[in-house]
Amino acid sequence: MTPAVALAASGTSSISVTPTSLSIPAGSSGTFSFKVNLVSGSTWGTSVSASAPSGITVSFSSGLSDPPFSGTATVVVAKSVAPGTYTVQISASGDDPSSSPATVTVDVTNATVSSPPPVTPAVHVNYVPFVIGGISMALFVVFLVLFSIFFSAYAFVIRSVSFAVTAAVAVYLIAYDRVLFTSAYDHWIGLVVYLILSVVMFAISLAGSPGIKKTSLYALAAGNVLLGILMISDTIAGLPVSSLAGVTKNVGWNYLFGFGTTSISTVSISLAFTILLVFTGIYAGSSLASARSASR
Repeated sequence: MTPAVALAASGTSSISVTPTSLSIPAGSSGTFSFKVNLVSGSTWGTSVSASAPSGITVSFSSGLSDPPFSGTATVVVAKSVAPGTYTVQISASGDDPSSSPATVTVDVTNATVSSPPPVTPAVHVNYVPFVIGGISMALFVVFLVLFSIFFSAYAFVIRSVSFAVTAAVAVYLIAYDRVLFTSAYDHWIGLVVYLILSVVMFAISLAGSPGIKKTSLYALAAGNVLLGILMISDTIAGLPVSSLAGVTKNVGWNYLFGFGTTSISTVSISLAFTILLVFTGIYAGSSLASARSASR
């Protein structure tokens, strides 16, 4: 008769832990590593277990295997556990039990007090540049259409006044806007060219022959429309052809229409740009009306 084959092997194992001590605040957790080695006999199913005081629980990443094997364990300390030093015993049991348990010392400290989340300061949105800039752009368009269609009987007077205003503002910006000169020199040169051409074309519109006069009026209308469009485009695009581009968010709005509420604006310069934009619309519209009158 054939002898029966043993269904289980038996032996002994040893268990070790790293580290052997943990400091865990009440209500928190910590981890340690364990390793089970075969000491004698044959390998067979061996499980790992823990003996811990009330309020302390231990879970294993790999709690059953054949020695040698290793894994990690998580120690969870309940908030109700009083501060102090506690001992947790880790043992191997089954067919290859450990001859003695490994000991993990758990130093429980006071529960950690979670600090409140940082208060994010409210972001203040400065609407001044957008409101004033938007109104100025709208008035540029409205006055351009309005004065080119209506008030043709007063076109000369309106054109003369708007010429005087735009010329005075252009001179002021050329002379006193140091940011324009140093950081947007191309714009400064453009404003100088605009001023010169405006003066020349206005003079021709007064003393030239009918044909030349009409041409100069159309040139005045086109030049003022172009200047207004460039100012609007620069505002929206963020002054791309200047060293101011990207200095601040919405730099075009902040610089041209900030009225001192932004770090790169002043009341006087913003007022000058606002007047210039609005009156270029009036200047262009009245010049068109005068040109049509000269054609009759």
